[in-house]
Amino acid sequence: MKAKEYFTTKRIAFMALFTALVAIATFIIQVPSPAGQGYINVGDTMIFVCAALFGPLFSFVAGGLGSAIADMFVAPYYAPFTFVVKGLEGLVAAYIIKGLKKVRCPRPAAYVTAFVAGGLLMSAGYMLVETVLFSWTLGAANFVYNLVQAAVNIVLGFALTMAFCKIRPINRLLDLDGGNAAGVKEGEEKDENRGD
Repeated sequence: MKAKEYFTTKRIAFMALFTALVAIATFIIQVPSPAGQGYINVGDTMIFVCAALFGPLFSFVAGGLGSAIADMFVAPYYAPFTFVVKGLEGLVAAYIIKGLKKVRCPRPAAYVTAFVAGGLLMSAGYMLVETVLFSWTLGAANFVYNLVQAAVNIVLGFALTMAFCKIRPINRLLDLDGGNAAGVKEGEEKDENRGD
């Protein structure tokens, strides 16, 4: 897809909206990590929804920027690392979904596989960041809590994504390319993600 076809007014508006939703989801529910640094949140839920509905570039921008914006208010020193880790989480999950849909993997299996991969990447990414910034003991301790966060967000993200795929008014609203962003047309299933 050419840049001017990809960056339509509607797509840019949705990218800004989902960036804000990621930031809000990250900021509004925070459980301080028992290990002493960082916090557990549900921002990954919206990143996973982006990965399923909109594709890799969209997910990287909304996930990375939205999460970094939330960190600027809570833990500013994390913000640049969060941009990379959360952006890659969305990017990788979206590419996995695209790849699995091309080989006609059932949608639920594609979403679960992609979300699990994204959650593991996020957990490993923060373990590396916290090991470099603080210590390997803190990095390892927070890895466990990040896995818990990932598991919760995988469940929430899957439920929300599947709901979006089944609600026709939302599908019509998300119709960005003349096809359906969620991959569903009225009365039929589409195998290919139209996000990128």
